[in-house]
This record gives sequence, structure tokens and C-alpha cells, in this order.
Amino acid sequence: MFLYRFPFIIVAAFLFCFAGDLTAASRNPPPVFETDYQLPPTATPVSLCPLSGENTVTLGIYVLFLVIAGLAVHRWRSRKILFCLAVCSVLVLGFLLRGCPCPVGMFQNIVQAIVDPTAVVSWTVVLLFALPLLAALFWGRLFCSSVCPLGAIQELTTIKNLPISDRAEHVLGLFRYFWLGIGIFCVVVGLGYVVCLFDPFAAFFHFGTLYPLLIFSIGVLGIGFFVGRPFCRFACPYGALLGMCSSLATRKVAISPGNCEQCKLCEHVCPYNAILPPNAAPTIHERRYGPLKLLGVILALPVVVFIFSQLGGAIALRLTTLHPDIQTAGLLLAEEEKWVETSGSFPETRGLVQTGTSSTEVYRRALETSNLFGLAGIGLGAWIGLVIGIKYISLSLRRRRTDYEVDPSRCFACGRCFWYCPNQEEHRFLLTEN
Repeated sequence: MFLYRFPFIIVAAFLFCFAGDLTAASRNPPPVFETDYQLPPTATPVSLCPLSGENTVTLGIYVLFLVIAGLAVHRWRSRKILFCLAVCSVLVLGFLLRGCPCPVGMFQNIVQAIVDPTAVVSWTVVLLFALPLLAALFWGRLFCSSVCPLGAIQELTTIKNLPISDRAEHVLGLFRYFWLGIGIFCVVVGLGYVVCLFDPFAAFFHFGTLYPLLIFSIGVLGIGFFVGRPFCRFACPYGALLGMCSSLATRKVAISPGNCEQCKLCEHVCPYNAILPPNAAPTIHERRYGPLKLLGVILALPVVVFIFSQLGGAIALRLTTLHPDIQTAGLLLAEEEKWVETSGSFPETRGLVQTGTSSTEVYRRALETSNLFGLAGIGLGAWIGLVIGIKYISLSLRRRRTDYEVDPSRCFACGRCFWYCPNQEEHRFLLTEN
């Protein structure tokens, strides 16, 4: 019976499709391209996009938290308020908003907008990048105290502080400046936002992350249980910028609201080695040979910068194979030189054929990329040499201190030293020694 009806089914299906085509043709006539319509002129996208409603709320929360942190540090001098503000920062800016925009990697967006005229950057990123730096220029690192969710979660999880020698503090503290230069280098040469890829606390705020990054995050946080703020002190590139700005602050964080009585109660309180004790007067030997040592270090600075710049350029040229343009040029060269059996063996080279891109254009872009790597590597090496040289110069300087003072570049304005100062009027019924 089915074989008997099969020819009729075929005819009915053909008529149905033909009728459908007629109906579709009547509803959707073919487009007519011969019209008077002219395409609008192509314009370069603006570098700044307007604020959205969600971004406005996020920016408002950051500004509100900055104001509260400033009042808690310089007016109320309250460790309790800073502690509660850190909890709010972790909950609201961290888990609720998922730490976005990220305070650590915002400088990469700014660099991208500078080197690429077509890049679009949000006003939220610009303001969130600039406002904490401006606050640090006037009142110290308020952003790091309890506003930044990445710093706040480390502040809340510091349980037992293991002391680190001052020499190790100086050496490890250089890596945040190195990481800042590496982040700028990767953006300039087109390797992406490498700082965001290795953000150790993104796994806590962004759910569904990769397991290796989650394990890395747990490891860094585990170290933070015993070493105060390891990421902020030794690896945060934005913290390096904030530290430089806070060194120039007009109103720095003070341990005591009045005159220091040198009671030594705050001497070993800071888990970040930010409290500088009084030092003795320089000896006769230091007075005689100290200026000569300082002069030798200053004269050696250009040599150090030059050596590191050459090393940086040489190393950067070896990293060019990480760029897609260099990889594509290498595959194309392998096919043209018959190093592979058949042409078009790679998806990249087949894509060049489909898009009509000539081999000359591919090699030209590879050469430009290689030159860019070399120049950026020289700049990165010079930056690393400059950081090392300036650090050595700062250690060669000796300034007399008669009271306990705060190192503004290391101080996170956490308020722990407020609690121990006998001149402090804050009630001590909520928090015990951390």
C-alpha cells in the first residue's frame, strides 16, 4: 500500500514546496540595489563611551566608600569602621558586583586607549582609575585600606602574621613595579591583558572559573593567612601606582593623633612593615663615606638602565613567537619554502587565501610586530633598571627620625596602629589584637 501511495506523496511535496516558494516570493520580494540610498560615512569610534546606569551605581558606591574610608582614617581614626567597610566591600563590590570593573587591571584599559585610537574605554574605568590616585595624592592609600575588594578580602583573612625582614620587604616589593611594566608591555605589543589573566582573587568573585586559577587563588589566600596582604604588597601593579602617589600625599596617615610619646606599643603591630622606628644619628664613618656612596649609586643609574634595556630588547625578540602575526608568517614561510608536504596545511594560511591577503602583507605585519616587540622590550628593560636603581638610591639616603613614622608607600591605612596608640580615644570593646 505504501509503494502505491509513494508517487502521490512525492507530487504533493513538490506542489507544497512550489506553493511555499510562490508565497514567500509574494511576501518577501527580492531586494533592489539600484536605489538612491547612500551609505553613511564611516567614523572612528569615540574613545570614551557614556556611563550606563549600572556603571553609575558602581562608581557611586566606590566614591561613597572612598569618602567613608577617608573620614575613618583622618577624622574618626576608627579601626572598627574600616573593618566593617572592608566587609561591605567584599560583599557588595566583590561578590555582588563580582569585582568588576577590576581595580587591578584598569590601567591596562587606559594604556590600550592610548596606544590604539580605535579602542573604546568607559568613563567608569577612567574615573575609577583616576579617583583613587587623586585620593592617594591628598590622603594616602584610602582605596587600599578597605575599598578595594581584592585588598579587603586579604585584610579580613590575615589571622597570624609572620614577620618578614626589612631587606626581604624591599626586594619583594619591587615585583609589583615589574608586574606593572609587564602589563603595559603586553598591552602595547598586543598580547592581551595578562594582569587580569593572573588575578589571584578573580576566582572568588567570578564563578565558573578554571580550576588552575582557583587553586592558585586558594594558594595565595592561604599564604595571606600568615603573611599580611601578599598580593597587595608584592604583586599588585595598581598598588605600585598608589604607593608612588601616597608618597607625595599632602596629609599622610599618622600613627598618633597628637605627639608621639615613643611608648613603643606600635613598634611590631603593623603586619606590612610600614612603621619606621626612630633611628640613631649617623656615625662619623657614615657621614664621611655616605655622600660618596650616594654619588656612586647615582652615577651608576644610567649604566644599569642601559644594561637592562638591552637585555629587555633581546628577551622581547624571543617572545615574538607568542604573537599571532608572527605565528602566521612562520606557517606561511614553511609552506612557501616547502618545509611541509602540501600547501594550505594550516587553517591560518587557508584563511589568508580566502581573504585574499598577500604574503607580502603578512610579512610586512610580522616585521612591524617584531620591531614593536623590540622597542617595547627596551622600554620594559629600562623601566626595570630604573626601578632597581631608584630603590638602591632610596636605601642609600639616610634621614634622621626622632619619632615613630609611617612609610606612606607601604601603609595601607588599615588603622591597626590607631588601636595601640595611648593617645587614641577609640573604644576598644569590639576588636582584639589581629
